[in-house]
Amino acid sequence: MAQHATLATMRETNASMVLETIRADPPLSRAEVSRRTGMTKPTAAHALDLLLAAGLVRETEPPAGEMHYGAVYFEPLDTLAHVLALDIGTRFVRGAVCDLSGAVVARYDERIDDPAPEAVLAGAAAVRDRLTGEGVPLEIAVVGVPGVVDPEEGVIRESNRAALEGMAIRSELGEALGVATEVENDINLAAIGEHASGAGREVADFVFLSIGAGVGAGLILGGRPHRGSRGAAGEVDNPAPGAAVAPDSPSADALLAWAAEWIADRAARGSVLAGTRPGRVTAEAIFAADRAGDPLAARILVEQARRTAVRIAEIVRVADVGLVVLGGGIGLACAQILPRIETELAALLRHPPKVVVSGLGDAPVLVGAMAMGSRLARRSFSARRISAATAVRS
Repeated sequence: MAQHATLATMRETNASMVLETIRADPPLSRAEVSRRTGMTKPTAAHALDLLLAAGLVRETEPPAGEMHYGAVYFEPLDTLAHVLALDIGTRFVRGAVCDLSGAVVARYDERIDDPAPEAVLAGAAAVRDRLTGEGVPLEIAVVGVPGVVDPEEGVIRESNRAALEGMAIRSELGEALGVATEVENDINLAAIGEHASGAGREVADFVFLSIGAGVGAGLILGGRPHRGSRGAAGEVDNPAPGAAVAPDSPSADALLAWAAEWIADRAARGSVLAGTRPGRVTAEAIFAADRAGDPLAARILVEQARRTAVRIAEIVRVADVGLVVLGGGIGLACAQILPRIETELAALLRHPPKVVVSGLGDAPVLVGAMAMGSRLARRSFSARRISAATAVRS
């Protein structure tokens, strides 16, 4: 019995390896599968037969323009199950559905005006309903949330949304969505997204630095997300309870606070920002004034560049990464001041990293959720199908 179980396990392992090999570069012939996996031709053939029985691959046409000499080619069936990806933000629950390959099937955003957990859960369910409808089987949901998620309990901690603090978010979202659910810090997912298909693709060590209302970092070290012992790695601008935001924070809230003071103090200098009433200055207005050549806006953004460089330098001194990807509302706008940030970094570090702005726009969290979800879904869905097919053939 033990020998039979071992043989079945080996067959399932071989089938999984062949499936991932085909998925990486379809279509492939039997001979090419054998060559790429290092399996003997009979072993590869048995694995392919098992995958066919499991309904995970199918025969297909050979690549156009290639001589195939009658060889049979195979491709994966990636539309059998899907992943729901969600990004819970301040005003929206953004959502997407992808298939097992990670290809996007549908996108939808639901506005939420109430920060209460009930409103978040209702928004998440509304996005699911809008995206799935009839005939879209979900294997898993991956959700990015604004806060540290306790890896054991699935409870959200240290969130910039006080209403979510202490919420058992993993179990409550799973119940609301009606599918197996993984919950991850949103900035960690953004880093995973950059690693999957953004500026961090094929980069083993880099940081995604999100600068918005707050500041947070997602770390990819050794090609893998680094979450830390409590899931709180990268919380670089997170004050203790009751403490003020760090005085040199590059966050949007900090930028607008000290920019308003500068504007009030220097209003007589003819800046286009001078007429802005207290509390009405916006980051967009400051960056626009800088583009128009306004000297006060330029001085404000020199200070913003310095603050951003200080945060980058703090991370680089510890993690020694060679790439920093900027995201978030202010981070994306920093495309305008990258040379200033680089100048400040050169004064702070002996070996400053390359700094780029994310090309994924406002979607890196969703991209990361789909990348993580498709990987998990392929593993669970394929394992069930292969195990069932093995049992039938034994």
